[in-house]
Amino acid sequence: MEPERMKPERVPASRPVMGQRSIAGAALAGVVGAAFLAGHASAVRPVERLDVVHAASSLAEGSFAACTVPLDAGIEALFLLDFETGDLSGGVIGPATGKFTGLYKVNVLKDLGFKSGQAKNPKFLLVSGVANVGRIGPLQLASSVLFVTDSATGTTVAYGIPAATAAAAGAYAELVRLDVVSPRGGGKAR
Repeated sequence: MEPERMKPERVPASRPVMGQRSIAGAALAGVVGAAFLAGHASAVRPVERLDVVHAASSLAEGSFAACTVPLDAGIEALFLLDFETGDLSGGVIGPATGKFTGLYKVNVLKDLGFKSGQAKNPKFLLVSGVANVGRIGPLQLASSVLFVTDSATGTTVAYGIPAATAAAAGAYAELVRLDVVSPRGGGKAR
């Protein structure tokens, strides 16, 4: 005869009392909810700050530099600097026409100290910035400025941009020279 095998005895698992399960679940839900709200509250603040961020772009390639700059609410201009001629020109797209309507122009060579015929293969940097200059004479200036730097000497000229309304359709508004500085030789230039 074969010995009888013993079967393991099943012990019923202990079950928590209904009140303990509810308290543990409520505590877990409370911790998860608090973490969610804390994370959500901190995530909302940076998004609100992004609404005031303004961006411009600059790029140089070959014999041209390009730069975008905000002029007024919802109005951005594109400026191009021709290294060969020294002409800095720009325009604004008219919302009604989708065409360049506000036009700007200035030659940077004289302001950067180049003499006639002296500029041989010059290279420049073109960037925009923010400056609330206000009025210069009768002209109301936009709150943005353009900076043009001669990359050989570091001499930089700052130009104010007449408000978009000053640049009439089909006519060029002259950019306003604000100041010129040179890092070599003590700061202020001409």
